[in-house]
Amino acid sequence: MDTLWIAQFIMYGIFLFSLVAYVTLDGFDLGVGCLHLFSKGDQERRLMINSIGPVWDGNSTWIVIGGGTLFAAFPKAFSILAPNLYMPLMLILFGFMLRAASIEFRGKGKGKSWKAFWDGSFFVASLILSCILGIILGRLIEGLPLNDRGEWEGVLLTPYSILVSLFGISCFAMHGSLYLLMKTEGEFHDKVRLWVYRCVLLFFLFWLATTWATAKWCPKMIAPFYRYPFLLFFPVLSFTSIYGIIHSVRHKKDGRAFLFSSLSIFFLMLLFVIGTFPYLGYSTIHPEKNSLTFTNSSVSELALWILVGVSGTGIPLSFFYFPYLYRVFRGKVVLNSMSY
Repeated sequence: MDTLWIAQFIMYGIFLFSLVAYVTLDGFDLGVGCLHLFSKGDQERRLMINSIGPVWDGNSTWIVIGGGTLFAAFPKAFSILAPNLYMPLMLILFGFMLRAASIEFRGKGKGKSWKAFWDGSFFVASLILSCILGIILGRLIEGLPLNDRGEWEGVLLTPYSILVSLFGISCFAMHGSLYLLMKTEGEFHDKVRLWVYRCVLLFFLFWLATTWATAKWCPKMIAPFYRYPFLLFFPVLSFTSIYGIIHSVRHKKDGRAFLFSSLSIFFLMLLFVIGTFPYLGYSTIHPEKNSLTFTNSSVSELALWILVGVSGTGIPLSFFYFPYLYRVFRGKVVLNSMSY
């Protein structure tokens, strides 16, 4: 087997893994932010922020790994996608900065207006990130109107990308509400349980709508399942995990519901990977010529193997760090003088 292709495939796998890890892990952080203004009073909002306080910044590093991998291993794809998606990417950076500032600065002042401003900023930042990530994901599924010069011919927003964006927001809201259900207790816990019922219902409705729209408008996403029927195992797993959420919520198995929520996001992203393989950017204008794949966008073989070596020493550490982090900060949120 060609060693160049092996190196390209490994880095492509690392890029995709980082995206899946980011959406799964930072998804509940964004969901908590999207639900932030539905809480009442300083106590409830502090509980929400402190539930993600120890982990949100670590979860965000996965998107940095993904962006760095795209830049270093697939510079052609990066040089075409980044300028054409300039505004969405700038909004993502703004969302990250605003969210970090909101979490860190909220507790630095004592006035109600100060806290209200940063509460609103936290909500807006989380909503912006959830919305823009969904739009970009929707356009990658739908295809990008890239011409022979790698320039965008068309609009960013389409009905399908907006639908995927709304689906993403509902998915993160459900994921975040289930996380809060595990981390809280008392009256606020009971309030969160009502949020969970509504968020799960909203997620399920948008999942049905997005699944139908994908089958109708994006036939290339389901084509691999016709060519390789064994891949149908993964949609079955995806549906099973979604059913697991509903069943666990009904029986008040909070930890199990969050686990199924994580699995549902993982399998949904896996279906995205299967449907878009081997493209980093599928062009709707002369697809054979203008599309960006992991084979036609990579650096030299030597550079790829160096990147494989660097990734092989760094990424495995995360498999020890993240389980340790979540183990240390397991249990219910307790507010004290050191809390946000």
